[in-house]
Amino acid sequence: MGESLQLSIKYFQLLFNSPFGIAHGTRNSTEAIFIKASFMGIEGYGEAAIPPYLGYDVQALVNSFHQYFPAEMKGSDAIRSTMAKLAEGNSIIPKPLKTAVDIAMYDLFARLTQQTVRNIFEIQEAKKVLCSFTLGISSTDVLIQKLNDSSDFTFFKIKLGGDNDKERIDAYLKNSTSPFCVDANQAWTSVAESLEWMHWLKERNCLFVEQPLPVNLEKEYAGLFQSSPLPIILDESIQGMADLERLSSVCHGINVKLLKCGGIEPAQALVRKANKLGLKVLVGCMSEGTCGAMAAAQLSPWADWVDLDGPRLISNDPFTGANYENGSLLLSSLPGTGVELMVKNFFNA
Repeated sequence: MGESLQLSIKYFQLLFNSPFGIAHGTRNSTEAIFIKASFMGIEGYGEAAIPPYLGYDVQALVNSFHQYFPAEMKGSDAIRSTMAKLAEGNSIIPKPLKTAVDIAMYDLFARLTQQTVRNIFEIQEAKKVLCSFTLGISSTDVLIQKLNDSSDFTFFKIKLGGDNDKERIDAYLKNSTSPFCVDANQAWTSVAESLEWMHWLKERNCLFVEQPLPVNLEKEYAGLFQSSPLPIILDESIQGMADLERLSSVCHGINVKLLKCGGIEPAQALVRKANKLGLKVLVGCMSEGTCGAMAAAQLSPWADWVDLDGPRLISNDPFTGANYENGSLLLSSLPGTGVELMVKNFFNA
């Protein structure tokens, strides 16, 4: 077998158990790429789920993969040189490819050294962090059915941006006593509209509001922050460290997603910085499966909340290892991220 690093990529469509609605639209599936990194008979796995609103041609990413990463690199330095390529500050590697390879390489390295990925970053075990279950834009009947199907969760995120937002929140409050937050996904178009909504939500004990204003209204954030009756968690506005440094004074916290950052390494740096700034941290995902969710979960001991319910929303997840208990996603003690590939010959099919 020899000392060579081998990288394989797989295009895959993750299918939802039921239609998933957010302010950007409703869909039944999400395109995804999976990476397998192999070295001396040990395999590590990575995932990047890529929703359509991000604008990527996913099949083109797959076709161009080996332009950025060779299929095989011989020598004991292959892992180190690949990690160095991922860490380049001016990298032209598309973020989905960078993210999936980063996850796969850290999973591989951790398995080779018989430790968890979080141990590599000296992330200490802590109390279990609540994981939200996402209630997408839908009818109130569907919302109630999803509540019934997720009775093991004790924290919910309600997506806003539909025609029946208040009706769905009222239905939620009639059918659940669990705490909730909302995600506007940039649906509100002014400070006035945002404040009107946030005062209404405050009266209903909403915990926080995620991304109330569109990214292009950045100049409005300061005024909203000063008047907001609820904590503001920025998501789409925070793509990396430069955004955090620029916007840390106009939000109460940030949503950290591996795909936005480019992988586990840049994401953990972002979480460290947010913690030092005294900001709240929500670790989220792109409605991805177990492979991506368990990679993000490595950061959960440093988070205030996690939004990593993706594996519960997917009907054809090729990986296993995401276990939920009393409203939390459990961290695995297995080497790597703790996932296992269930589908035989997945990368060869």
